Amino acid sequence: MAFRLRLLGRFQLLSATGESIAITSRKHQALIAMLALSHGKPVSRSKLAGLLWAERPEDQARNNLRQAFFTIRHAVEGHGPSPFMVDNESGWIADGEVVTDFRALLEGIRTGIIPPEPDAFDGEFLEGVTFKDETLEAWLRLERDRHHNLLVDCLTNLIEGLEKAGDAAKALLAAQCLLRHDPYNEPSHRVVLRHYLACGDRARAIRYYDTLKTLFEAHLGVLPDAETQQLVNRNRDQQSPSRPVDLANGKPRVAILPIISLSADGDYDIVDEPLTRKLIGEVGRFSPISVVAAATMLAVGARQRTIEEIGQQVGADYVVEIAAQERGGTGWTLVQLIAVQSGTQIWSRKYSSVTADPPDAQDALARRISGNLYQTIMRHAASQSATEPEETMAGAKLYLQVFSHVERPTLNGMIRARRLCDRLLAIDPNHALVRESLAWISFHCCFNGWIDDPLRGFSDARDVALTGLALDDREPYLLSALGLAETYLGNIRSGLDNLGRAVELNPNDAEFHTWLGIGLTFADRIDEADAAFDQADQASPDYPPIFLFRGDAHLAAGNDEAAVSCLDRFLTVLPEYHWGRLLRAAAHEALGDAATARQEVSHVRANAARLNGHYVERLLQARTTEFRQKLWSRLEAAGLPWSG
Repeated sequence: MAFRLRLLGRFQLLSATGESIAITSRKHQALIAMLALSHGKPVSRSKLAGLLWAERPEDQARNNLRQAFFTIRHAVEGHGPSPFMVDNESGWIADGEVVTDFRALLEGIRTGIIPPEPDAFDGEFLEGVTFKDETLEAWLRLERDRHHNLLVDCLTNLIEGLEKAGDAAKALLAAQCLLRHDPYNEPSHRVVLRHYLACGDRARAIRYYDTLKTLFEAHLGVLPDAETQQLVNRNRDQQSPSRPVDLANGKPRVAILPIISLSADGDYDIVDEPLTRKLIGEVGRFSPISVVAAATMLAVGARQRTIEEIGQQVGADYVVEIAAQERGGTGWTLVQLIAVQSGTQIWSRKYSSVTADPPDAQDALARRISGNLYQTIMRHAASQSATEPEETMAGAKLYLQVFSHVERPTLNGMIRARRLCDRLLAIDPNHALVRESLAWISFHCCFNGWIDDPLRGFSDARDVALTGLALDDREPYLLSALGLAETYLGNIRSGLDNLGRAVELNPNDAEFHTWLGIGLTFADRIDEADAAFDQADQASPDYPPIFLFRGDAHLAAGNDEAAVSCLDRFLTVLPEYHWGRLLRAAAHEALGDAATARQEVSHVRANAARLNGHYVERLLQARTTEFRQKLWSRLEAAGLPWSG
């Protein structure tokens, strides 16, 4: 079996067995791409060095290339024979040893074996990668344009083949993928219209056409052609719908406008394309949301246009506007998130910077912004879905309701969330993220005394996470759920491995750093846990779970006042989270505030009778004996019984 290489979207190199191989350097990623695009033919060292390190002297460029080959070959060690070949003159990839996603798509269309998920080809060539060197950046732009045109042609042929084969569902997926690359591709819009009409949803088809007509008139100065008009004319009724349909499908969809870099005196501005691409690439790491591709957004003209018009054009629920300015050695970046439907700002933040920041400061800024945006978008989308009748919801809105319940857990909420998950799996048995939600329902039930046996709950969470990973073994939300389940069951090493993989796949999400902090706390590596919580706080300040689990770590370290402070902040948001109250009771008892400790325990016992000493012992069987004994002595003193 061959190695697999993803070039469309975020760079990814997989071994023949499907294991991810970390290639972190952008120039090393570009080198692998250059070799892959030569299709097995040797590429001279001088050409590679000249492209990758054009700004360096020739000797240094060749030395850098030598080191790059060494690093890449070292990275693939242990994954079978290296496909990357070198000699004194050239570098190449052994014939047939690496299959790119684009090559797989071409081969599938040629042989009639259609890829299982056409929308996997979303994203532009080396999404999120930028270079300061003009020579390398010019190569990247050329390849992006070339691959964009080839991809549009390939997807067009794929759609035609799927429709002829009668596979309307995959044809729709492929058409939606093509529209993310080319929002003006009218044949693909007709595929979407035919889908709505075939489903009997005439009103939605008419709304879609009306939005499409507005889009074409405003930006192309033309009407949809006669074939498109005929699709809907015979189905149009007298009642005109009031709200245009969202051209996106399923997940909350965000469009990031090209970032504007203002001059020091404010007289002019330019588009900061590198930062725009970086940010879109970083936001694209979050699988629960959909992001409009960088190539599309950089082609969108935003001036003198409303947010609603922009949202309609690219099928987005949210639009992000960003402006940056540097002056006198300092600078700022202002980010604003706007809901398309209402046209109102729902979040903004100003980030400060200094000229002396390290070269990778822009990467760090993109990561921070992406983490902040994700949490805000999901919370807003979930709150919007909470007002809609459950019975009439489609799968995407059902998932948002599940997300809302899991974020704000109550006993009734967990019961309802589990029912919604069952509905979702009946609609789509391959919905991987539903499994992550089911795992978290089990975790919340375990820590709040809503089930009889916490160990059984942890085992159920592990099983459901493994089922999800069988569908998608690179889904970080499932890896983190598996990591927590393994940790709680006492398999600390396996737990930390999976939690670390989740962070590696998406270092921008506060969740993954928080869960890694839990695993490190269970391993009694408190200093490392604190560092993980710091990373979580940078990614998403005020994310409530950080304070619960950081409070736990403070308690383990004997920092009882800090534990109370963190747990106070957590319980302000989730006052009925029983485990948080028990931890706070133990901290108050250690500080000599016995009355408050007893009050906390009494409240928990009145609402969750299962949470007794025996239950807590089983709940924490993976923690150190010293911690369990210390916690139990404090809770016992505060009135928690061993049984009954």
